Amino acid sequence: MENVMVIGMTTVIVVLGVVLYIALAGTAIIYSLGANKSPKGRRIFFGILGVAMFCAFVYMCIYLHK
Repeated sequence: MENVMVIGMTTVIVVLGVVLYIALAGTAIIYSLGANKSPKGRRIFFGILGVAMFCAFVYMCIYLHK
């Protein structure tokens, strides 16, 4: 029973981490596309960062699946 609890808690932590990671990547991408008054260089940086985070997540999922 204790082993099931450990696996369950680990799964919950991993799922919450994945959701947070995707949310941060999406926020960075949306921020870079927004019509806000932040400098263009910062928006470009956050756009590249968001796309890199999202691609790294997809590649990690593919790598772990194989």
